[in-house]
Amino acid sequence: MTIIDHKNTNLSSKVQETLFVKGYSQIFNWVDYFSYKNQTADKIFRAEAIAELFIQNTSEISDYADYEF
Repeated sequence: MTIIDHKNTNLSSKVQETLFVKGYSQIFNWVDYFSYKNQTADKIFRAEAIAELFIQNTSEISDYADYEF
């Protein structure tokens, strides 16, 4: 594994973790991930930006929608 591979894995892991925390872990897929990764190349908080794109472009409801906090 090269440094670049580790960087990509690290970013995808952060995206997956962000989606999990928000209750959307089921919507992650690699095709959209690479597309969103290219769209967010200029973002400072890239993992959060990618996660937000996943959430904006889905019709899925958060796992936490049924809970009252």
